[in-house]
Amino acid sequence: MTRFYVMIGAILAFDALLLGFLAWAFQSPRFAAHRISDRPAIKVSWPQRLRVMAVSSVLSLTAIFGSTYVLFDRLVTLDPTPLWKVVLQTAGVLVLYDFVYYFLHRAMHHKKLMRFVHGVHHRARNPSALESFYLHPIELLAGLALMLASTIALGPIHVDAFLAVFFVYSTLNITVHAGVDFPVFWMKPLNFLTRKHHVHHQDDFAKNFSSLTPLPDLLFGTSS
Repeated sequence: MTRFYVMIGAILAFDALLLGFLAWAFQSPRFAAHRISDRPAIKVSWPQRLRVMAVSSVLSLTAIFGSTYVLFDRLVTLDPTPLWKVVLQTAGVLVLYDFVYYFLHRAMHHKKLMRFVHGVHHRARNPSALESFYLHPIELLAGLALMLASTIALGPIHVDAFLAVFFVYSTLNITVHAGVDFPVFWMKPLNFLTRKHHVHHQDDFAKNFSSLTPLPDLLFGTSS
């Protein structure tokens, strides 16, 4: 279990560095020409933004460490597992999560939920990476709960599969809010997802609900 939490800590540390870099890139003149939009990121005062993001960060850390500790045996196994099965478990959980999250996200756009929950996040019309943490606590906990529930539904999975799932889940959530189209070839898949999510924030709330891939949107006719 010690190794598990060391790796979770390492992923969170990487995400913190990534968040810092992407937030800098969004504001930096060096990447100004590659910013997806020049509109203000969010029309909310800095004290309020910092307060919401601080609450989200503390709540996220508490929920991640607390829930994985309580559910450890239902989430992961330490038994020897062939690599092909680890890869299959990782892909299975991510696909299940992506589809379930798609429907949760669409449901959160119901006018009552949108007003009181998801609307907090949509105050960012031109999001930067910082706005990945500007969201209602209910939405934050719902997303984490779905990731854990998807794991339990197919699990317990090998510990390395869960760590891979958690890395993709946490890192992509930050990256798709970057607001920058990075001019390097290997970033093209991430740029694609970032632009999709940017359309959802700025231009059309009824498009691009999926979190990790465009597949659910393509299947259900909500892809831009």
